[in-house]
Amino acid sequence: NSFCTLLACVKLGDFDRRSIRFRLASTCIAETMATRAVIKFHDVNEVPYGALSMLSPHPITVRHVTYPSVHHFFLCERFKGTGVEDEIRTATSLWEVDRQVRRGEANGLQRDDWDRVKADVMLLATYYKFKQNPDACAVLMQTGQRPLVDHTPSDSYWGDGADGKGKNLLGVILMAVRKRIGHEDAKTRKGQDRRRR
Repeated sequence: NSFCTLLACVKLGDFDRRSIRFRLASTCIAETMATRAVIKFHDVNEVPYGALSMLSPHPITVRHVTYPSVHHFFLCERFKGTGVEDEIRTATSLWEVDRQVRRGEANGLQRDDWDRVKADVMLLATYYKFKQNPDACAVLMQTGQRPLVDHTPSDSYWGDGADGKGKNLLGVILMAVRKRIGHEDAKTRKGQDRRRR
């Protein structure tokens, strides 16, 4: 599936050279959410699920460059190849990040393919976040198989729009990453068991 293909690209380091389409099976998501207790998150300061927020201060390293958070990387990719990219990466506050984003928007610096690639960029960043930060990964994996919902009235694309009608794409990406890391961990344990024999 496209998620496995994307993660294969991540491991090969050629994310920039491939265009991966991330498709959602909305009927499966709806069935899952109807049968299990939902975990709602949004605010970075929420305990224990603040680590699921894209704003959580868990640094990620992508292509030998370190970013303070998923949010920083995501916005750097939005303005890739411009002076705004470096300003966002080194920004030390959300206020400064927002200021640079407004500057980039005002000057028309957003990359032309952004709407097509932004879900893939978020998927890549989220995967790296939880692979590179064991404390955040522990929070994610402790959610088990429960549906994850970015519950916010201010975003109906990444979140649920607070009324449950939003796409909740961040929640869907988190569930996909959780499943992938679970598979990787199981494979690693299986390999370790074989070596012990």
